[in-house]
Amino acid sequence: MYLCNMNHREKNKVRVASFDDTYAIGINSGLTDYKLAWHIGRKLSIDFSRQDDIFAEGATYSFYYYTAGENCLVYNLVSVKCQDKTLLSFSPRLDYLLVIRNCIVPQRIEAIAKSICEIEGVGHAFQLDVNRGQSVKQALEIIELQEIEILENIRIRNSLEFIRLQAMQQRMAYSPTMVTSK
Repeated sequence: MYLCNMNHREKNKVRVASFDDTYAIGINSGLTDYKLAWHIGRKLSIDFSRQDDIFAEGATYSFYYYTAGENCLVYNLVSVKCQDKTLLSFSPRLDYLLVIRNCIVPQRIEAIAKSICEIEGVGHAFQLDVNRGQSVKQALEIIELQEIEILENIRIRNSLEFIRLQAMQQRMAYSPTMVTSK
């Protein structure tokens, strides 16, 4: 017999994981997304890849992704405005969010924000408190969902590639060998 001691009020609660290992830098810049991604990539010695955009309420928001591998730092650069629409409203006004996840010291985040401020065309860049403010939490959830979709697509692509390679190897193993006569 299975007994469940569950309070009816807590039954429908959604528990969101904390963003303890996540940092966000808000960026105000007139640069296009690909130029900003390139400049930040040069500053941080990383190579962003453009991924599928985030679609929300009839607008598209660019999404860039970089990871150094499993259990390493993950960087996401996301535009939060598209023409006259915004993904989420921030105060002060932001154009981009740089989200960094997995074991990084806060001093490094401050240094990254300062180096982004040095990029010509960047008005300001500053660390956001990910534990305060509903807009920041919503943005992090949207970014995390987008990243999960990207990783799932990569997994599918890799598994299809693996299947294709196996099929080719089997074809080569069963193909008749050519016998040449003199």
